[in-house]
Amino acid sequence: MKRFLVLETLDQLKAISDSLRMEMITHLVKEEYTGKQLATLLSLSPSKVHYHLKELEHYGFVEVVRTEEKNGIVQKFFRAKAYDFKVSDALLPSIQEDTMLLQEVMLNHLRSSITRLYNAPEESFLQFADQDKRPPAMACSSEIKAPRHEIKQWLKKFQALMDELGQLERTHLARIEAGEVEDTEENFYLVTVGFMTNERFFEAEDESLPEEYEHAPSEFKYLTDKVVIHRKKKGDQGND
Repeated sequence: MKRFLVLETLDQLKAISDSLRMEMITHLVKEEYTGKQLATLLSLSPSKVHYHLKELEHYGFVEVVRTEEKNGIVQKFFRAKAYDFKVSDALLPSIQEDTMLLQEVMLNHLRSSITRLYNAPEESFLQFADQDKRPPAMACSSEIKAPRHEIKQWLKKFQALMDELGQLERTHLARIEAGEVEDTEENFYLVTVGFMTNERFFEAEDESLPEEYEHAPSEFKYLTDKVVIHRKKKGDQGND
């Protein structure tokens, strides 16, 4: 299986922008399944799963890796073609003109990261081992209230750090090719998504609600920012 698959067309991007298809790919990254096995796994009708499998196969996301005859019926076993997906630079102008496409690109980054997270080995998360034995790992979610131009200035610094991270890989690969170090096949996976929004989440001290606020859905309970939390006072009217 490839390390990543490059999305070359808008049709590919749209085809993968479906939560069910991403869930199917998540399973097919782990191991091979027939359409019937996937249907049972997902508690869906075989015909529905078959339709989405054919679409994923048509756009190059999955492939038949082997067949097996059972009771006179040839069963097809599907597997994902890659662990991850990347958007081709050629698509970027179209994405810039279509806000929905940019949202889909971000969603695909997040969906793909879930797949990678589930497929990572257990030793990737040994955070209670001795400090020198802990694998590099991070998890964070932040909301920052600052002028746009200052956020853009910070993003330039962040991009410089990402370039530095990329240089680490290039240097390491060169050393592997030269036979100076052994290739352990370990990779550090990092996904980043950031955008401007008019929503803001606070951690309240009790169940009371300031004017114009409501309780956040349970899936957003982890979205807290310690700096902002300390500014939140009981009775605050939430004038953002």
